[in-house]
Amino acid sequence: MLKKKELLTSGLCITVIAIGIAAFSGFYRSNNNVLQILEYPNPALRKVANPVDHINNDIVALSNDIIATLRYQTLKDFFLKRSMPRGLAANQVGIPKRLIVCGINGEIKTLINPEILAREGTYYGYDDCMSVHKGDKKKIKRSAYVKLKYISLDNKETILVAKNRHAALLEHEIDHLNGVLNIDYWAANR
Repeated sequence: MLKKKELLTSGLCITVIAIGIAAFSGFYRSNNNVLQILEYPNPALRKVANPVDHINNDIVALSNDIIATLRYQTLKDFFLKRSMPRGLAANQVGIPKRLIVCGINGEIKTLINPEILAREGTYYGYDDCMSVHKGDKKKIKRSAYVKLKYISLDNKETILVAKNRHAALLEHEIDHLNGVLNIDYWAANR
């Protein structure tokens, strides 16, 4: 059994850590353009995003802001919910552009005008979403393999192949660009 002094020391350490995390989070947010994430049932989440016509400084800035938002949300959710968001679509932050940011294989990628070219197999996984806060965790059927093309920030057409959870992540974020939410799959699986 812990003694009173050990309990007080543990409580003090936890408090100091919590204050440090809150301070760092506030510092990060004030020094980066962290955007507000729209939440269901906001009608903007149901709109189909518009293609990006050309890559300019505004698109690069938007990508950087979405990356900052994803990093901030990842830090926040890790400590509060013990989850790790892995992707974010531009229309989730109220910008109706076909642009997503995803953490794939340890690298944050910006995919502009992503288009799935091929899908294969079946993958079942939990499909969390920062825009949909439902208490139920449900597995969603997605593809086990996707091949897609997109335009990178340096204006090059790129092919990306992903499997299992990364394939599911890409499908999830591209669904956002098409006004589709994970709860639409929940209703289909009833």
